[in-house]
Amino acid sequence: MSRLHPLSIPYRIAQSILGYVPLVFFVAIASGPALGAGGIALTLLGIVVGLAGIVAWQVAYYKRFEYETTPDTFDIRSGVVSRRNREIPYRRVQNVDISRNVVQRALEIAELRIETAGGGETEAILRYVGYEEAKRLQNELRRRKRAETAAGAGDREEPVDEEAEQLYEITPEDLAVLAVASFDLRLASFLSVLLSLAGPPVLIELLTDLPISPFLVVGAVIVLVVIASALLSGISAVLSTYGFRLTRSGDELRYERGLVQRFDGSIPLDKVQLLVLRENLLKRLLGYASLAVETAGYAPGQGGSVGSESAVPIARRRTTWGIAREIEPFEEFEVVRPPKRARRRYAFRYLLALGVLTGLVYAGTLALGFEMYWYVVLAGVPLAPVAAHYKWKSRGYHVGEEYVVTRTGFWHRTTRVVPYYRVQNAIHTQTVLQRRWRLASVLIDTAGTGSLVGGDPRAIDLDEDEAAKLRETVADRLQTTLHERRREAAREERERRIDRALPRFEDGR
Repeated sequence: MSRLHPLSIPYRIAQSILGYVPLVFFVAIASGPALGAGGIALTLLGIVVGLAGIVAWQVAYYKRFEYETTPDTFDIRSGVVSRRNREIPYRRVQNVDISRNVVQRALEIAELRIETAGGGETEAILRYVGYEEAKRLQNELRRRKRAETAAGAGDREEPVDEEAEQLYEITPEDLAVLAVASFDLRLASFLSVLLSLAGPPVLIELLTDLPISPFLVVGAVIVLVVIASALLSGISAVLSTYGFRLTRSGDELRYERGLVQRFDGSIPLDKVQLLVLRENLLKRLLGYASLAVETAGYAPGQGGSVGSESAVPIARRRTTWGIAREIEPFEEFEVVRPPKRARRRYAFRYLLALGVLTGLVYAGTLALGFEMYWYVVLAGVPLAPVAAHYKWKSRGYHVGEEYVVTRTGFWHRTTRVVPYYRVQNAIHTQTVLQRRWRLASVLIDTAGTGSLVGGDPRAIDLDEDEAAKLRETVADRLQTTLHERRREAAREERERRIDRALPRFEDGR
């Protein structure tokens, strides 16, 4: 049985202590003056006892944590008070991922995460092993998984590690474009929380007492928030993507990325449900695009991406689409756009929204007593048909021989490519407003966990008859593709049986 790295003891001790420092600090500030000399002494004694307890616990954790690779399973024994024994079959291993922050890289230790098929959480975490040991375990578990898969398919030959083929490595130019193109307004939500703490009456009083128009002040604040959001989102994108490298080895993609937190993981190709190509307006103008693959499972190190793994964070459009076709060889296509009456529907919605916004700003002018330039909003009226046209132009779908493709979004164009055999269901949907315009949408459901956050491929605002036809076509091609794959699997199984029986037959002769 093997143990964690000895340096994991002081590192975990430091982690635990840092976790309690804020609590101790606030308690000391709040109650220190009222304790007196005796109370302070008892508090210090409690801190010393607590530190001793943390040290004892982490030493015991280290001594009680063991792991080993057996012929069939990866075994882990852990637990200080309550013991836990786990046996993870190699065939169920889906991802083996390594992560290291700056301090861990200096100490040459790493965190190893093992994710198994059919689970939304990490099955086992080794905190922390030596980096070389983490790489050894990663390669060993991958090799044994391939061996189990080959044995299940009747192949008795030991799988050989294939040489990794580099598909993409981010360049300084790509990284600079990513920093500029990763504009994100999520910082605005923090500002709204801060403003809400002050309360509307206080804010109104502050704005009305200003020597200049409050409307201009609000506009200046919005501009500052936009600039701050752009800077922070750019820095975050660079830190998480620095040194990105994508390779292909056999039936999986392998990646490395990150400056502060370094990740080293894999994407099993047999778990890929669909490809997601993203091109926001700035990326399109510069000729760049991004690629993500949505998998049936947890995506380590991706935050809230929920099964969406970045395969190409940013690259020239030709490069990105070429790598996408390396993963799934889909054909060139032209999307079928919604009917033109959908464009009129979008224009009507924009004009209605402008009317409501104008009324609200005008009402604010009357209620608050200062000029809010409500008539400026009306400048958007001639732009409504233009916006409606580009929204209509950016939506569509394509039905290919082996893949169905959907496209949505103008500011953030998203193209999703789905193999028919990955489709779970095709759903015809129609809202009340769509029925008035004789429109409908088709949702293409997959096993990808992106569906939990509304990431399913959708063909939106089609003619209702065309939508019904699309649903039937996708369902029919799903069944056809599944039948073809079953026949192909049966044929390969027959060939394997013949290959296994032929040596025995020749020996009998």
